[in-house]
Amino acid sequence: MSGSIGIGLVGLGRHGSRYAQHLLEGIPGCHLAAVSRRDVGAGRAFAERHGLLFVPDWRELVTCEEVEAVAVVTPPALNREICLAAVRAGKPLLIEKPLALTVADAREMVRAAREAGVALMTAQTLRFTPVLVRLRDCLADVGPLEYLVLAMRADRPPHRWLDDPGQAGGGVLLEIGIHLLDLIRFLTGAEAVEAVADLEQRHTTRVEDLALARFRLSNGVSCYVEVSRVSGGRLCRVEAVGRAGQLIADVDRSLLTWIEGRMVTETEAVPDRPTVIAVLETFAKSLSARVPVPVSGEDGLRAVAMADACYRAAREGRPVPVVIPSWPA
Repeated sequence: MSGSIGIGLVGLGRHGSRYAQHLLEGIPGCHLAAVSRRDVGAGRAFAERHGLLFVPDWRELVTCEEVEAVAVVTPPALNREICLAAVRAGKPLLIEKPLALTVADAREMVRAAREAGVALMTAQTLRFTPVLVRLRDCLADVGPLEYLVLAMRADRPPHRWLDDPGQAGGGVLLEIGIHLLDLIRFLTGAEAVEAVADLEQRHTTRVEDLALARFRLSNGVSCYVEVSRVSGGRLCRVEAVGRAGQLIADVDRSLLTWIEGRMVTETEAVPDRPTVIAVLETFAKSLSARVPVPVSGEDGLRAVAMADACYRAAREGRPVPVVIPSWPA
């Protein structure tokens, strides 16, 4: 890798534009070298405005000499094909969550990257949220963990493709709930072994926009997950309930609250920063230092497997095991 790694960005939609803006403003160890967008006119205009290489076809972008690593911020139906092409070109990848639509696709992506010795990082950005990192560091304050409650509520789907199973794979659980599923593993260090789920369609027609799930972990702890796109407001909160007290992380306000008995004993305002910046920084640092990325393709695969278990549990109306593919194949 060069001193500053040239990033080829595939996807310049609402979220991809955030990646582009942060890269243009300056991320240590990397820079935006090229962009690809399905809307050719808008993509070319953006590239010309910022003096970037525009490559209409992402298949060509992943082979460009200027591109040393690839960031993928597209509808997840494209992730598998882009990943496999980049791996063949020997280009490290940063892929926005969910890693793939299905466990089979995620497994193929992880195996291809592993066999080729190509770094594959999943952009599970909540892991880099300062208040959640602080909660993780303080879990011992509330004693042995009894259970976790994780909730994420967002506005109704902003894009029509989010109601299309062919493009989105699933509904709100796979789209944004995947954050919470990964967060369970990040916070507890334990694996999910069983899932129960109830999925509803309130305003959507083909995928769920309200999901309620319960996971039993390998350490015996239960985790309760609520995720929806049915309201006019946003919320992201994690509650850790321990024998000695409770910790509540309010992500939107970046506040961590300690509760003992009926009393709020402390409230800490945790300095916040954009998670995409942290993701890009750690990706570039890992590549430059030739060390493993902090959120691997395997991590992305495990979150997809947790979501898959929820969909199976909802269809079958019973608890089902969370099946994690074993290695080697």
